[in-house]
Amino acid sequence: MPKNNPPQHVAIICDGNRRWAKSHGWDVIRGHEFAFDKIFIPLARHAADLGIKYLTFWVFSTENWGRERREVDALMNIFRHMFDEKAQELEKENVVIKTIGDISKFDQDIQEKVKAWVEKTKNNTGITVTFAMNYGGRDELLRAFSKLIANTQYPISNIQAITKEDVSNNLDTAGTPDPDLIVRTSGEHRLSGFMLWQAEYSEFYFPKWNFPEFTPEKLDECVEEYQKRKIRRGK
Repeated sequence: MPKNNPPQHVAIICDGNRRWAKSHGWDVIRGHEFAFDKIFIPLARHAADLGIKYLTFWVFSTENWGRERREVDALMNIFRHMFDEKAQELEKENVVIKTIGDISKFDQDIQEKVKAWVEKTKNNTGITVTFAMNYGGRDELLRAFSKLIANTQYPISNIQAITKEDVSNNLDTAGTPDPDLIVRTSGEHRLSGFMLWQAEYSEFYFPKWNFPEFTPEKLDECVEEYQKRKIRRGK
C-alpha cells in the first residue's frame, strides 16, 4: 500500500460507466448504478487509509443535461439513493461530505437531501469526499466572477485589485486545496472543463480502464504513479 507521501487531494473524472455497461451487454444505466453501489465508498475508505485528505468525484456535468431524458431521470434517482442510503455509510466512517457545482438546477428533494448531509457531516474529522454535481469549470468561474463583481470591495473600475486568492475564495472549492492528482478514467486525455482554475499544477493520470473498474487496488496504481513524478510546481 503506497502510504509514503500520498497526494493530499485526488480528483476523479468518473468516465466510462456507459462504455463499461455496453461491454457487458447491459443497459447503460446499469453502469451508473454499479458505480454508485460498488465503487465510491470502497474508494473513499481506501483513500482515507492511504492518508489522502480530500477525494473529489465528478458525477454530473453541466452538459450532462443534454443526454437522453431516460438516462438523466435515472441519474436523478441514483442521486436520491446516494443521499438517502449511501451517504449514511460515509457519515458512519466520519467522512465530511461536500458538493461543488450549481445544485439549484436539481429537483427540490435532491437539493434538500444534499444540503442535509453536507450540514450533518460538516464537523466530522475524516476524509472530505466531494461530489461535483451539475459542475462545469467555466460555469464555476462565471459564478465566481459574478460574486466578485457584486462585492462592493471590487468595483469594476478597480479590477486590478482582484487577486488570485480572491478568485479562489469565491470558487465552489473555497477552503479545499487544489487537487494534486486528477485522474480521468476510460482513456480520454482531456479535462472537459474540470477544475480549470484549480488544475494549474495538478498531475494528470489517464488510465484506460473505466470508472466501474476503479478498485482500491487501482487507486494504489494512481498514487504510485503520482509518487514517481517530480513535483516542482514551477520551481
